[in-house]
Amino acid sequence: MIRFAQRAGKRAGIAAGLTSLLVPAALVLGAAPAQAASCNVTTGPHQKQVEKFLGRTVDGRQSSADCKAIQDFQRKHGITPTMGYAGPLTWRTMNTMIQQKAAGTNPNKDRKCPTNKGRIACVDLTRQLSWIQDGSRLKYGPVPVRTGKDGTETRTGLK
Repeated sequence: MIRFAQRAGKRAGIAAGLTSLLVPAALVLGAAPAQAASCNVTTGPHQKQVEKFLGRTVDGRQSSADCKAIQDFQRKHGITPTMGYAGPLTWRTMNTMIQQKAAGTNPNKDRKCPTNKGRIACVDLTRQLSWIQDGSRLKYGPVPVRTGKDGTETRTGLK
C-alpha cells in the first residue's frame, strides 16, 4: 500500500520528506548513549535472521560473540537497551535496512505512486519507506518511516 501527497512547491515537498525521517532523539539532541548492558545469553526470537544479517554463523543459538555483534549494531543504531538480544526491535530495524537497500534508486518500480502529479512525497506502508519524486525521477530517499498503529492507522490515498 502506498500513500502519496502532492505538494505545491519545492520546499513543501522536501519538508514533507524530511518530516517522515526517523532520527533517534539522542542523535538529534547529542545526548550520551545509554550504558551498555551486560551480554544477554538468552536466544531471542529473531536469532537466526539477526545472525544472517550480521554475517555470523547461522545456528540459532546465542553465543558471546553473537551478543557482542548485536550490541554493536544496537549501539550504532540507537536501540536501547543495548543488551545483545535478537528481539523484535533489533530485527525490525535490520529488516527495514534490507527493504531500503532492495528499493535502491527506484522505490516506485511497481508504479503505485503516481508519476503524473509533479513533485510528491510517497509512503510505502508495506515496506515502511518514504521518498520524494518529481514525475518519475527520484529526488530524495528512500528513507525508513514508522507509520500508524492499530486504532490510529495511516490513511491511504492522495492528501
